Amino acid sequence: MKKGITACALALIGALMAACGACAQAVTGDLTRTVYGSGSVQPASQPGVYAGTDGTVSAIYKEMGDAVREGEILMTLRDEVLDAQISELESALSDAQDAVTATQTHTQYVVYRQLYDEDGEPRFDVNTGEPLLGQFSNEITIYAPCNGKIMAIYIEPGDDALAVYREKGAVMMLSTDGRMKVELSGLTSGTLDLGDTVVVVGEEVETIGVVVNLTRRGTEATIQIDSDEFEMDTPVTILTADEGAIGEGMLTINKPMAVSAYGGTIKGLAVKLGDTVGRGDVLARIVWEEIPLYLENDSVLRDYAKAKMELDAAIRKREALQVVAPCDGVVVSVDTALDAGVSSGTKLMTLVGTDGMTVVLTVDELDIVSVEPGQAVTLSVDALEGLTLKGTVEKIAPLGNVGSGVTTYDVYIDVGEVDERVLGGMNVSGEIAVQTIRSAVIIPTDALAKDGEGYFVTLADGTQRRVTIGLMTDSKTQIASGLSAGETVVY
Repeated sequence: MKKGITACALALIGALMAACGACAQAVTGDLTRTVYGSGSVQPASQPGVYAGTDGTVSAIYKEMGDAVREGEILMTLRDEVLDAQISELESALSDAQDAVTATQTHTQYVVYRQLYDEDGEPRFDVNTGEPLLGQFSNEITIYAPCNGKIMAIYIEPGDDALAVYREKGAVMMLSTDGRMKVELSGLTSGTLDLGDTVVVVGEEVETIGVVVNLTRRGTEATIQIDSDEFEMDTPVTILTADEGAIGEGMLTINKPMAVSAYGGTIKGLAVKLGDTVGRGDVLARIVWEEIPLYLENDSVLRDYAKAKMELDAAIRKREALQVVAPCDGVVVSVDTALDAGVSSGTKLMTLVGTDGMTVVLTVDELDIVSVEPGQAVTLSVDALEGLTLKGTVEKIAPLGNVGSGVTTYDVYIDVGEVDERVLGGMNVSGEIAVQTIRSAVIIPTDALAKDGEGYFVTLADGTQRRVTIGLMTDSKTQIASGLSAGETVVY
């Protein structure tokens, strides 16, 4: 801008400039103010492909640059012990189903009593003269639902069966396979392997156990003991030859069966702690006063539900050994190698989705206040001369990037479909249209002069005229008043 000078001098300068051709005519048109930004082209989505379970990479079917379809197998993992575990779990589920079908934990205990008539006289068979007897019962006989060993008895004669059940969760506990176990947690990964032999010690306990299950990357383990001679719920310590003491746990029944009751009074017990019983053996009798006693073996149903849950989880792990594409796309990197061991959650591949490209521009903090979603953007690609892309502002990052004392903000531009020559990572420049005035009177910005009273222009005859401006850009300015379209200014 030029500062104010005397009218005579201005007239002279205007005449000279007009003579030299430095003049422009005020025109009517649209004027747009833009904000500049620079950035790069990025894929709209770049999903990672991750391992869904632990395993070893046995096959890789796609390489960098290969196109893939959603659901297509990209990679296969192997797990040497999983198939054996699934076979064992299928067998356990079958056994649990059989137990659900076959289990009967009680029958009614029948008592025969003399029948009497309305007058209270005994009744007799008219043919034989024998007393007539009727079936009466207020007793329940509890039978063993399977072969096993009595590991806990929570009831004794006179107890309220329901009260005991609510407190203990069972009236008796059986060991059904002659084994016990210890569950460990908080182990250091790699301390134990499947099949390892360990020493189990505690009060009146010293025996050998075997690692039969490892979960959570080896930080949780199940130790199995081929005996149920020890008292359940005994605290024990697990030791190895190399590590010494590695964990502590509680000695529990490996395959327990809980006998439950929902009412009545215990009349008598037919077994004692440590007894071995067969399916159908009498365990106890219970009497009720007014309503029948209902018993059921909840543990059978719980065992079945647990076996099914464990089998379903193992099958899902086996299915996860086949790694599939989460969407249509192109492989941009393979992040593992053949025969590599991977853990659940390990990144195996990176894809570029086929849902288009997006452009991220960095805009200075002084300009970002004018930027809003929906504004039009014109983009140029540095590597492709002459190519122009059109887009709109999609969103603005709420937090700026600070560097070298300057703050900039990321502005995401939706460009929809783009030329196939445009690749992810290419540098771009963009102009965001932040304000547009329609049918404005426009002159070159350089034609404006300014003094202490405001803006003015010099006309072709050398005279000055005060003007009021509107929108101003680096090259053009809107004249709000003081000048009409068609008039000529010099500068």
